[in-house]
Amino acid sequence: MNPLTRREGLASILSSFAVYALVGEARAATGSIGRWIDEQQALAEDLAAGRIAGSDWSLGVERLAHTVDPDELAAVIARSRMMPGGKGSANDPAKRVVRFLDDDGQPRQLSYGVALFDFAPHNVITPHGHRHMVSAHMVVKGAVRIRNFDRVGDEDGAMLLRPTRDYVASAGQVSTMCSERDNIHWFVPQSGPATTFDVVISGLDPGAPDYDIKAVDPLRGERLADGIIRAPIIDFEESARFYTAVR
Repeated sequence: MNPLTRREGLASILSSFAVYALVGEARAATGSIGRWIDEQQALAEDLAAGRIAGSDWSLGVERLAHTVDPDELAAVIARSRMMPGGKGSANDPAKRVVRFLDDDGQPRQLSYGVALFDFAPHNVITPHGHRHMVSAHMVVKGAVRIRNFDRVGDEDGAMLLRPTRDYVASAGQVSTMCSERDNIHWFVPQSGPATTFDVVISGLDPGAPDYDIKAVDPLRGERLADGIIRAPIIDFEESARFYTAVR
């Protein structure tokens, strides 16, 4: 059987997530991680209902990242229910979908999905842009170089990008993306394996697909006079071949 493409791997994970239709009221959890889960839920509900913008959601998630102990979060994740996510290209990190459990040991019904991405040293999340969704990525093990770009426009076969961030994130640091800012991201582990804990909400634009994810090529893009990069849209197979851990 042929391996799934990067896009199919992401689609497999996204389709496993409850997006924004709640099945029922989740029981209130206890402890700081329980409060963190509940506050993430409140932000997700506000975003899906249009009460806040994607940029507000990003700021809220970043604020919550300062309130959580990565070790305590790791302990709660270890007690959660996990299942393998879809596998993409050979240099993609391994993916595990996480379902938090309530006090009765049943999966909590949340309006956002969570997953772990386990990076071997050669693994890369290559540069790509999004529509109809938001996501947050907290480093919980190791260190990850994170590069972000604002998506300032679209052309036939290309995205217009403005570089915004380029830094090495260690455990406890979070990177978010939404339509309004840092829509394109690119993750490369540094000096060994790493793991990120991801929160994803899709299906945010009624009448549109739940999500749209496209690989882009900022390194070989055209540099314009105002600092904008005209980055070609490429397929994920080409992206995986070019964007390796050495770049």
